[in-house]
Amino acid sequence: MLSINSTYDGKFKFVIAEGESVDGPIPPTGNTNTRGKFNPDIRTFLSNWVKEGPTHHFSLGIGHHAKTLKKIAGYLGLEAVIVTDY
Repeated sequence: MLSINSTYDGKFKFVIAEGESVDGPIPPTGNTNTRGKFNPDIRTFLSNWVKEGPTHHFSLGIGHHAKTLKKIAGYLGLEAVIVTDY
């Protein structure tokens, strides 16, 4: 999961997380949805995710790419944090 947001001083920041899509009912909201599992638990994950200031939209990919995304941010001179590494 990747959220690209900006910091208080106007610089871009990558907020990154890895989790797992799991089977289960999907809310019938008409939007794209998936059920996710994050470590160590959803409450801790959400607390850590929100503390990093992500936008309310994010990208979701298949596979584990957090370290690659963090490396890309480094090449671009951007701050990046992987919240599931706390």
